[in-house]
This record gives sequence, C-alpha cells and structure tokens, in this order.
Amino acid sequence: MKGRVRSALVVGALLSGGVLAGGADAPISWLGQRVDVAQTAFCRANECRLERQFTPMGWPQGVGYAYRLPRGWTLEAHVQPGGWVSNVFLLKYGARVGTSLDLRERRLAAEFLKLATGRRFTPQAVASCITAGLAAQRRDPDVYGPDQPLSRWTTPAGLPYKARCGVVGAGPLGVWAGWRQQ
Repeated sequence: MKGRVRSALVVGALLSGGVLAGGADAPISWLGQRVDVAQTAFCRANECRLERQFTPMGWPQGVGYAYRLPRGWTLEAHVQPGGWVSNVFLLKYGARVGTSLDLRERRLAAEFLKLATGRRFTPQAVASCITAGLAAQRRDPDVYGPDQPLSRWTTPAGLPYKARCGVVGAGPLGVWAGWRQQ
C-alpha cells in the first residue's frame, strides 16, 4: 500500500508541473505565476544574462526584464506587482529583414512557448506563423504578425491569454505570449 501512495504522490507532482531538485513543484507555465525567469531551466540552459530592467510600454505598474541569450536572442519578461509574469517575448535580433528562423531557432521558440504557457507548440507551427507574419508585414509595415494567434486560452481565473509570433517593426523575428495580447 505504501508503494501505491508514494507512486500516486510522484505522479501527482509530475502532473502539477514536475519535481525540481529540492522537492519543489515547477509551475505548469510561467504566465500568471510568480516565477523568476532568470532561474528557470530554460534560462540556465540558454545562458540568460540580465541586460536591462525597464518599464513596459502600457504597464506603468509593472517591471520588464530583458535577458541576452547567445546567437542574437533576447528574452523579455514583464512582471506585475505581486511578482506574477504577465507577458514574455523571445526575439531574434540577429535575423535579417525578410528572412525566417532556421529549424534550430524554431525549436527554441517552440520550447520557449511551451515552458512559458504550459501549452504544446511545434517548430512547424512557429514556422507557419512566422511566414504568415512576414507576408502580413509586406502588405502593411505596421503589422507585427498574422491575424490569428498561435494559441488563445483563458485561465481558470478568467484571464485572457494569447501566444503570437511575427516580426517587430523592421527588426527582430520572434514569439511572445501573455495577458491581454492584441
């Protein structure tokens, strides 16, 4: 009987987000949670270095953190009062205008979205979204990406979230997700 109870506890911990060293449960997603993004497995594996702290546009109460990753990537996290993550961005500043992301970059973007949102994304979905975003921007330079988000959902507390992709201005390609995304 003890073995079954222990197995049920382990399975329950894994379903709630996994077990980290030290026995703490990992959150199912970063969004809507109190997460120090710099301390996540994603940031440790991708060598995130804090580049700057800023006030996110349109979020006067929040704090934004920009982390530099190797190979031209920047990760941004917007954190609201109380410490919960409201929006995250993974942007490739080294991409040339009019180009797309290669397979390795699409895999990184899909993994980032999965960890940030707790939802499943594929490199193919990221590629299709980026392609649609580039096409939309060719038609209208003020458009960031395709009309349809990669994913949309509502939390149990009723907060609306979306995952999106595209190109920011004439600059970086990337993916982002968060609360009240347009």
